[in-house]
Amino acid sequence: MEKLPILVRMIRRGWISIRVNIPNQSKNMNRLKNLFLAGMALAVFIPNSHAQPWFKTGSPIERIHKKEQVDKIEPGSQLVLVCKGSDTVTLINIKDKKQAQELCSSGHMVHCKDCRKTFKVVWTNPTGKGQQSKTTMQIVNSKGEPCMFLARIK
Repeated sequence: MEKLPILVRMIRRGWISIRVNIPNQSKNMNRLKNLFLAGMALAVFIPNSHAQPWFKTGSPIERIHKKEQVDKIEPGSQLVLVCKGSDTVTLINIKDKKQAQELCSSGHMVHCKDCRKTFKVVWTNPTGKGQQSKTTMQIVNSKGEPCMFLARIK
C-alpha cells in the first residue's frame, strides 16, 4: 500500500474538514449564465447562416427541354450537363450557336466521364400529345430511361 501524506490521510479519516470559500460566487454564476445564453444564440443563428452551394443560391437553374429554350442559347452561355446516375455536373461553355444546336440535336451522343457510358439525345412527344410544339428533349440511356439533363446557368 502506498503511503499518503499525513494531511490527505487526516482528510480521508474525517479528522480535518476543508471548506472552500469562493468570494465572487455571484460573478461566476453570471459568467455561466452569459455563456449559456451565448451558446443558445449561436445554436439558433448558425444553422441559418451557413454558405449554400452554388446551385441553391439565386434564381433556380433553367432546365432545357423545349425547342424554344434551345433557340435562346447564345454564345457565351454556360450550360450544365447533370448525370443522375453518378450525381455529377459538367460545365459546358457555349462558343457559338452551332455548338448549342449540335449539342441538342436528335441522335447526338453524350458521354459521361464518371459513368463511363454514352447517352443519346432524343426529342419525343409526351404520351397522348400529337402537336409538334409539345416535343421535349431528353437524354436517355440504352433502355430509353431519362438519365441526364441540360440546364442553363448563365
